[in-house]
Amino acid sequence: MATTPEPPAPDTIEPASPPESPPMPAPMEEPGTTPDEIDPPQPDYDQPDTAPSEAPPQTL
Repeated sequence: MATTPEPPAPDTIEPASPPESPPMPAPMEEPGTTPDEIDPPQPDYDQPDTAPSEAPPQTL
């Protein structure tokens, strides 16, 4: 009797690079600290209730 040949092995594709890993989480900022540009040390003169008073006109 004739024997049946074995089926050929399936083609395999080897990965060119290692598998991807999930990205690292971003570092957390320290709570309770605010940058100077958000919390200015001087008063905000753009607000109407904190605007400086107008100087009287000068006479020569």
